[in-house]
Amino acid sequence: MQSAAGREISARAYIAVALIGLGGAWNAGTVGPVASEIAAEFDVSLAVVGLLSGTLFLGSAAIGLLVAAQIGERIGLAKGLRLSCGLFIVGNLLFAVSPVFATLAIGRVLVGLGFALMNPLGAVWARNAGGVRLIGVFGASIQLGIALALLLGSGLSDAGIDWRVGFLVAAALSVASFLMIPAGSDSAPTAPERVKGFLGAALRHARVYRLAMLFISIYGVPMVLSAWLVEYLVREGDVRKALAGVIAFVLFGLSAIVREFGANLQERGLPHVLLSGSLGLAAIGLAAIAFDPTQTVAFAAVVLIGIGFGIPYATALTEAQDLFPKAPGEPVALMTMAAFIPPIIVIPLVGHAISGGDGDVAFGLLAVFVVLATLANFRTAGIPLVGKNPDDA
Repeated sequence: MQSAAGREISARAYIAVALIGLGGAWNAGTVGPVASEIAAEFDVSLAVVGLLSGTLFLGSAAIGLLVAAQIGERIGLAKGLRLSCGLFIVGNLLFAVSPVFATLAIGRVLVGLGFALMNPLGAVWARNAGGVRLIGVFGASIQLGIALALLLGSGLSDAGIDWRVGFLVAAALSVASFLMIPAGSDSAPTAPERVKGFLGAALRHARVYRLAMLFISIYGVPMVLSAWLVEYLVREGDVRKALAGVIAFVLFGLSAIVREFGANLQERGLPHVLLSGSLGLAAIGLAAIAFDPTQTVAFAAVVLIGIGFGIPYATALTEAQDLFPKAPGEPVALMTMAAFIPPIIVIPLVGHAISGGDGDVAFGLLAVFVVLATLANFRTAGIPLVGKNPDDA
């Protein structure tokens, strides 16, 4: 099969890109379905579990993103992605065997660092190996990884199976990802030398901040949902955990399919305002769940959320890389880091809100933010930062 640029895309490239995204994103959905079990076993609150699942994970990822692009430039994309797989393997094994809460924290930090490497390096590697089509595959696999982790974790929990099994599965997936990355070559190298000047230019342009809001919506808000959607539906919607896991799977699984569809729409030249404006559907879905978290409404709402988060994904990734074409990993890393910072604070706060019966307020506020992000991104942001640009808004 060929990319839009006419290059043939090998089957191994498809599988490798899919496994990298799926195995890495799986880590975002491992803790949420078993939050209650972890809280009970280690005698901590849901807010503390939120710190573990969100703050440590995404905080480590945000720190890792400060150097992720530079690591890719120094050792190459393939080696950088193998390093991320190694961190996933070790971190999940520590989580699976830990007898104390402190070791869980160490394991979560390691997978957060792996997640930091996987996102920007995987996106650039995918684009260079197969253009926007493989970016769609990469984005779809990320959502599918979260979806399957939530489905499996909820199902295992409902069946009374030990919560640690899910983390062994996560480690095994990363082993498979490691083995599929082509050895001995970097099929998608980044710049051979360190390219300077991006951050200073980025901070001076309003469109970078607009794009950051889009990234927060399609990356950060799903992280919050992966941590708490199941628990929220169980507690405030009186939904069985296994069924809540199915609802979460529909959200992220549909988003995975729609990410690929959104990449195809972008290739065909669908206007930017429609690609980015579809994000508003997610806001409607979030508002619906906030108003009525029962299973019937939730199923309908997650369809809107999945479509709304999925269609703009490829647009966001390509626009980020187009900000600084000389070193495309840099803007992807910055945008991804910007998307991870809010959930570091928001995830434990949402956990606290759910514990107090105020999960509807938390979900309503998420809906408000997504509305603002939609309005901010009706115009394109993917214009190179260096050079004369008549429109910096």
